[in-house]
Amino acid sequence: MTEKLTVQALCDLGLIADAEVEAAVAVFMADPMAPPYVFKEGYRLNLGKAVRRHPGADDFFHRSGAGPLLKRPYIRAAILQARPERE
Repeated sequence: MTEKLTVQALCDLGLIADAEVEAAVAVFMADPMAPPYVFKEGYRLNLGKAVRRHPGADDFFHRSGAGPLLKRPYIRAAILQARPERE
């Protein structure tokens, strides 16, 4: 069985563009219950699950005193460390 690559690894390979990662962050910030995000190369990522599974992103996202500019780097980190499915 082959190991699924992280979004960061797929970015390093040129399969996912940084602009797509930024778009995924924006989608999650606008709607944490959004349907899975599909990258152009056919990789699908459940953004809510990615954030919930990240050790710090989920806690930080739910802090009442943290604004969107402080939450964004945590959401980005969660997405970059997640392992998307291939369609």
